[in-house]
Amino acid sequence: MNSNERRLKILYMLQSGKRITSRTLMEEFGISKRTVFRDLQVIQKLGVPVTHYPDTGYGVLRDGLIPAIMFTFRELSVIMMGLSFVKAQVDQEMVNDAENVSLKIRSAIPASLQTQMNTLESKTLVSPFIRNIENRNSGGDWFTLCSAFVEKSPVSFDYRDRKKRTSRRTIDPHLLVHYTDHWNVIGFCHSRKSLRNFMLSRMDNITLDDRPFLRRLDYQNEELLYGRSKENIPVTIKVNIEKSFSLLTGLPGKVVTRSLDNETLTLTFLIDDLDFINEWLLQFGRHVTICDPDILVEKRKEYLKELIEALQPASTP
Repeated sequence: MNSNERRLKILYMLQSGKRITSRTLMEEFGISKRTVFRDLQVIQKLGVPVTHYPDTGYGVLRDGLIPAIMFTFRELSVIMMGLSFVKAQVDQEMVNDAENVSLKIRSAIPASLQTQMNTLESKTLVSPFIRNIENRNSGGDWFTLCSAFVEKSPVSFDYRDRKKRTSRRTIDPHLLVHYTDHWNVIGFCHSRKSLRNFMLSRMDNITLDDRPFLRRLDYQNEELLYGRSKENIPVTIKVNIEKSFSLLTGLPGKVVTRSLDNETLTLTFLIDDLDFINEWLLQFGRHVTICDPDILVEKRKEYLKELIEALQPASTP
């Protein structure tokens, strides 16, 4: 980090609203007290009203905050990667929001960074084949859920299950999760009195509730993702090592044991929906072998039988 980058970061730290001591700056950047004073003098000469209190340290007068958005090229690259991901979502409203964010950033950065941003946008693609979808659908009212997180408010909604049955649900929302091609919200369901996982694309008529959360607020993410221990079923599979990375990064269950033998990885993980995991594992074809439980092996055989039958031409009368 050169001196200009260091001084810019010091400026951001001063504008955070917290008092910063010289000792903190010395430890953060590995510089001497003399260098700290010199950096602060340079910042002051730029017109930034740096203040100092002997007991609490340095800060900036609130009326003197610099509103201009300043990014390094690396930071801008991170932002563009994030926007590319959001623009690849199925939800058209989320895509539109990403376009608006991109437009606002462009209007607030120097011309040189605007050029870099245009170049990055044209050279970065996430999920390029999503363009094959002629009309993007609604991926769920994610913004209302974000508001519920901030306000700590329950949400009520109409939910469509896999069999197209609809029921009205109320949950305390705790976590928004992206699973490869869709978003889910994990929350404490008021009617089931347990943590449940809901696909945003199946949620309609989402409304905020003015009641308090029904249960405690301190769930850990690990507990939210894998904590339904009474419903979880252990599944053991063998996977070819060359496919293990892609399987593990998308596996919708908690791995409890693993062992490697030559080119085969043996995994045991917990899952609460055998029908779902049966279909999910099919994407890895012959590279995955189901060892246990027997009921999942039977589900695999039955499902493959149905697929083969579907390939047979319909008989004519």
